[in-house]
Amino acid sequence: MSEGYLDDRLIGQRFTITLGDLLDGVSFYGIFYHLRATTSLHSGDLVEVTAATAHGLTVKVVTPHRQGD
Repeated sequence: MSEGYLDDRLIGQRFTITLGDLLDGVSFYGIFYHLRATTSLHSGDLVEVTAATAHGLTVKVVTPHRQGD
């Protein structure tokens, strides 16, 4: 298994951001990752992982959380 294989499996993964994810990072397979994005992330946003490294996950917002929901 090549280095980075676990991280590469996360590309395309979708999940809904929680407050804990924003504060502490997100955990997959027992590994915590910091989140990075080119836009602001908010609790409730549905995001997709576009890149993954040992230093963090880059995500893009697929469906933003709507205010008042």
